[in-house]
Amino acid sequence: MRAMIRASILTMLLTAVGMAQTSAPDVNTVVSRMQTAMGGRNHDRAYSVTREYRLVPEDPNKASRVVAEVNALPSGKKDYRITEGGGQAENVVRKVLDHETEVTNQNNGAVLTADNYDFVLAGTEAIDGHRCYVLQLKPKRDGKDILRGRAWVDADSYLVRQIAGTPTKSPSWWIKDLQVTLHYREMQGLWLQDSTQAVAQVRVVGKHTLTARALDVRTDTTLAGNLQTPVRKRSRRVDPALLGAGVIRH
Repeated sequence: MRAMIRASILTMLLTAVGMAQTSAPDVNTVVSRMQTAMGGRNHDRAYSVTREYRLVPEDPNKASRVVAEVNALPSGKKDYRITEGGGQAENVVRKVLDHETEVTNQNNGAVLTADNYDFVLAGTEAIDGHRCYVLQLKPKRDGKDILRGRAWVDADSYLVRQIAGTPTKSPSWWIKDLQVTLHYREMQGLWLQDSTQAVAQVRVVGKHTLTARALDVRTDTTLAGNLQTPVRKRSRRVDPALLGAGVIRH
């Protein structure tokens, strides 16, 4: 009988120790590990991502498609070229990509930092079948790239799997509301943004949705020699409502 009691006590102690070891770390630890994990990715190889963009107004029959190739170097430099598209949708995508390359070239894309946010650990959720820590993002300043929302951080790798929220500063007067979701996953050994959705309520013309998805990823040392600033077309005159619907970071 005593042996059974001792065994039961030992089992409970081991269970308690195991629970303590698997409990969630504090928010500072999650943020620190996230920044270390994200900072160590994609800096050792050149790569090229082919993306498909779709701009969909309230009438889905008027949807437009654009394909772009986005190139990046280990140094952090990024550029792009449009391979398919035209009209207003192409001009919207050019504005989006101009902003993306400008921001990336300035700060290497690091935005989830203590300079921009206070972080609150809001529990755990699954993204793509992976357990994630949910960080509530409380902006410290206003900006087109600063989101009031949440980030999902993989509990094993501490890489960001998803960010969703509303920019603290509208990209345009025409935008009354903008909801952005950025999704990330591993592609060809790189941790990349593989899809984006931005849903905007645009003054006068109504709801517009801009989506982007990665069609292909190439990693090749020859990309470093091929990455050059492209000759960009002169932008056509664009309906400002549509332009406002697309000017967000991707």
